Amino acid sequence: MNYKQMNIETLSTGQEAVSNLLVAAGCGGFEVIDPQDFQEFLDTVTPHWDYVDEELMKRQSDRTILKVYAADNEQGLALFKDIERRIEELRNAPEASLYGTLEITVSDLPEEDWQSGWKQYYKPIHVERLVVVPLWEDYTAQEGETIMKIDPGMAFGTGAHETTRLCLKALTQEDLAGKDLLDVGCGSGILSIGGVLLGARSAFGCDIDQLAVEVARRNAALNNLSDRTAYGAGDLLEVVEGKYPIVVANIVADVILMLLKDLHQVLLPGGTFIASGIIDDRKDELVEAIKARGLTIVHIEEERGWVAITSRS
Repeated sequence: MNYKQMNIETLSTGQEAVSNLLVAAGCGGFEVIDPQDFQEFLDTVTPHWDYVDEELMKRQSDRTILKVYAADNEQGLALFKDIERRIEELRNAPEASLYGTLEITVSDLPEEDWQSGWKQYYKPIHVERLVVVPLWEDYTAQEGETIMKIDPGMAFGTGAHETTRLCLKALTQEDLAGKDLLDVGCGSGILSIGGVLLGARSAFGCDIDQLAVEVARRNAALNNLSDRTAYGAGDLLEVVEGKYPIVVANIVADVILMLLKDLHQVLLPGGTFIASGIIDDRKDELVEAIKARGLTIVHIEEERGWVAITSRS
């Protein structure tokens, strides 16, 4: 299968708005090329260089590119059409000057280019005693480490993003032994699989994207956990039966706010709710919303502008 690549050009001040837009459209993942990352690279390596091309620095200094990938099929084209509609609304917003050009370009991406392009960025990720290892990487476990093999496919998710690491770290701090776990918005299945590897009895993951569910199932099989994990495509209450002692949701603030109203239907009394995908500017709003639903905040962890909140019912 071939894929399509959509590039959206914005400014650093527009990265959050465009990222939220993409998640709201149902993107399982996307790549962000931010000038701040380029500047950090320069700060690290330029002491060893005599010259950095000024034109290169100028081109990198004022724009952020978000890259979205989708299968070249009906579902992928529908996703791109929805993104284009949402971008047009952003162009007409009162604060549109913060977002830059919002220029969109779409190009073809053969499957071999997709695979080789992404693999170079993914390396083993250490989260406490858990090590998330991309399928194509060789890694020998050290004493006390637990290996999780992941092939992100079109659903992404290898533990590289701060929100995923924060959720995994929160899971390592919970007593999961003998408990069942619910992963809302499972993506590549990294949190549900990680939970079982860390001691949970079983895990169920749900996602609105059928492709993500298929990738999650394959990843569970890679870790020999097909018999202890299950996945379903659809909205929360359509596919989830019963209540769980552990519920984790690595999505975005707005979706978490919507999830909270139904949380009592899937979270056992005394159960733990781990929420991430939250930008630090909205931390207080989410804390208050979680408290308003009768949960007690247990722990808040932050990393590079992202927040994970652990609470109990």
